This record gives sequence, structure tokens and C-alpha cells, in this order.
Amino acid sequence: MGGGGAGTFQASAGPTDVPVAGGGAIASGGGPDVGPNHYYPGQGFIVHEWGTDTIVVGSDGSLQRGLHHEEEDLPSFVYDRIKAGMLMGATPSVTIKMETPVTYFYSPGPLLVNARVEFPKGVLTQWYPGVTTFLPPVAAAGSVTYPALPDALEDPALDVRFPFVGEMCRAKYASLSGGLLDWGNFSIQGRGVTPEKAPPSAPLERFGWGYARAVDANLLEMPSGESERFLFYRGLGEFDLPVKIQAGDAATVKLTNGFAEPVAHVFLLNVTRDHGVFAEHSEGIAPGTTLEDSVPSLDGAASVDEYLSRLSDAVTDALDATGLYHDEAIAMVNTWRRQWFRTPGVRALYLVPQSWTDQSIPLTVSPKPDATVRVMLIRAELITKGQEAADVSALSAFDTDPASGAAYFADLGRFAEPRLRRALQLSPSPAGEQYLSQIASAKSSVVSGE
Repeated sequence: MGGGGAGTFQASAGPTDVPVAGGGAIASGGGPDVGPNHYYPGQGFIVHEWGTDTIVVGSDGSLQRGLHHEEEDLPSFVYDRIKAGMLMGATPSVTIKMETPVTYFYSPGPLLVNARVEFPKGVLTQWYPGVTTFLPPVAAAGSVTYPALPDALEDPALDVRFPFVGEMCRAKYASLSGGLLDWGNFSIQGRGVTPEKAPPSAPLERFGWGYARAVDANLLEMPSGESERFLFYRGLGEFDLPVKIQAGDAATVKLTNGFAEPVAHVFLLNVTRDHGVFAEHSEGIAPGTTLEDSVPSLDGAASVDEYLSRLSDAVTDALDATGLYHDEAIAMVNTWRRQWFRTPGVRALYLVPQSWTDQSIPLTVSPKPDATVRVMLIRAELITKGQEAADVSALSAFDTDPASGAAYFADLGRFAEPRLRRALQLSPSPAGEQYLSQIASAKSSVVSGE
């Protein structure tokens, strides 16, 4: 959400306030199993970023629409496109301005920097702190003469009901592309500087936001008075994904790397409400090759809590190997363990090469950092053939017992829409289509990504 000073927002008090994946607290120095290279050495201008993207994949590898639904709300102080326009005083063509990259900055002393991020094939929908510019623009009230807009900002890029006057305008402004956020110039504070005021509230029982604050990065101060330990942004759109995933018969999974560089690390997860199991492929996937494995069996699987602890440690180790600092890796795991690891389902997690991230979401920082590490983890929710059969069976209930069908898909939470869309691909149902129209929102044209 946009810039502007709706009060002075401060960063967290420091990296020791939030529990780590295995319990305890994040310390500013290396633990017994963590070498000194896993923390900022105190020299050079360093930028680190971790982020996540979510997709839902049918057994045939098809990407399913409807991923705009969220598992966990963002705090109210986070900006979105409409809020940004309102705060900045939109004009008829506002130009004042993916799941969850956060960008940390490290410097031995204070530094004035400029940062911007682009999303060529999508729209950046939420962010914090406030930016000076975002694209594509939103439309001010009265900017469309017929039919008239209400007395409020509207978003042509995300609202499929936006009243375009003609197809030329629709083609120009309705595209999910050309995303841009520009934070302009802001200050990196010196090492050890803490905020003067308490940060905007984001209780951990409701939000994962505080975990990302528990990192020994420099404090950022914006001209608006807002301050934070990182830049945050989120978006919706499409990607040319490096790996194609298919779920075959006999519970097999195939992951084919079509990218020019190796994929570093792969995890396959199988989770129920009470148990979980995972398989780790630390060798990754070489370019042009396929990794084939069975969905991990739940026979004799550990309790979900024991599984969660083991998986958290394994993913943290994998992230350490990417060049992220250890507290950053812990922060990333803690942010997503409630949803990514615990949510029932079959899924694959894999780390993409940094060059893919740089191509897909270009980040520009000035002055140029001495080193930049960007780590993106793809979460692929797999609709296995068995799940597809169950979904199709539930779909048929809409013709005889609509409440039963609706209850089945509603129980799938944020994945109700993509699972229903895949079922409708396999077995058309007018009643199912009607239910889809009820749960789909204006952003359902988005194919994948968060």
C-alpha cells in the first residue's frame, strides 16, 4: 500500500524478541552449529532478500487459477494499491506511485540509498513501508465518464468489473503486467540503532510479520517517518516457472527442470491434520533433467509437531546454504511454518536460482551493493490423481446436495477455488460453476503467484 505519513511507524526493538523455529530466541552471534559466515561480518554494503511464491498444480502439470485468497491476513498498517492512492491524493491517472519477499540492508554505518522493484508479468499489490511511486496506476473517481465511477478509487488492473469505456482502454490498463514499486531515497541507520517508538502492532498469534523483524539487519528510516527492518512487497501475476511438476499414477511426482541452471534443493511433503512426512532431495535438479519420486507415505508418519520440527530444521539448513544469514533463514521458516508446513495436502518446495528471481522480479538498489543475495522458494500445491477423483465426486454433489458440495470445498480454505477449477476441468457442472462464481473474487483472473 502506498506512501505518505499516516503517523510515524518504527521497527522492532531487536532480533531477540521472537522465538526461533526450534524454540529459544535469536541471538546476534552464531550458535554452536553456525559458522561466522552466517552473520553480517560488519563490512560492506550488503542486501539480502528472501521470498516465496505459491502455485497450485493439477496432476497434469496445469497451473490453476484462484490464488488470490490468503491464509493469513497482513497487518492493517501494510499498504495496498487503493489505500496508497487515497493517502497520496489521487488524480485521474495516478502514477504516484509477489507470496512475500522481504529485503534486508546491512551497512557498517549510515547510508542514503534508493530502491525499486519491478514485476514485468504481474502487479505488486501490497507493500511496506510506503513508496513514492507505484505502477500500474489506479483510477480516481470520475476519471471514467460513462458509466460513471463511484466516489472512490478503482483498480483497473485487478477489478474485472472496472467499467472501461472501450477495448483500447481495457487492453492498456487491465493487463496484469508492468508492476513497479519505488521507495525513492531512504536512510539506512547505523548498526545497533534501535527505534525510538514501538513498532506498529502485529501480534504473532495473528500475523507472521514479527518473525521477519527478528533479524539483525540495519534499521530503515523513510522520509515519511516510517521505519522498519526490511522492505516488504507482495504481488499477483504469472511466471515462466523453471520447474514443471506432474503427479502421476501410483502417487508418483515428476519435477522437470526446464531452466538453464540447476535447482538447488527440493522437498516433497505429505501432511494431514495429525501427521506429516517429508522427503528431502538436497542434490536438486540439474538443467534439462527430471526428478521422480513417490509422494512420501504417511504409514508410520510422525506426529505433525515432530514432523514440523524436523522439517523446519531441514529447510533452515537448506536456506543457510544459499548465503542467507542464519537469522534470516530462521525468520523465513518461522514466517511460513504455520501454513507452508502444517496445512494438510501434498506439496513440493524448491529453491530457484537467483538469476531466475532477478529476471522475474528485478530489484534495483543504488548505490550498488557490494553483494546481493536473493532467495526465492516456490511452494507447489499438488492436486494428485486421488485428490482430483475426490474433488470430482464432491463436485457431483452440487446437483443433488449443494450444501454438501459447498461444505467439502469450503473445508479446503484458500485452495477451494483452484481445486474446484481443476475439478470443473475434469467434469463440467453448471451447479459447480455457479458455486465458483460465488467464491471467486475480482482477482480470479490471476493464474499464479502471491
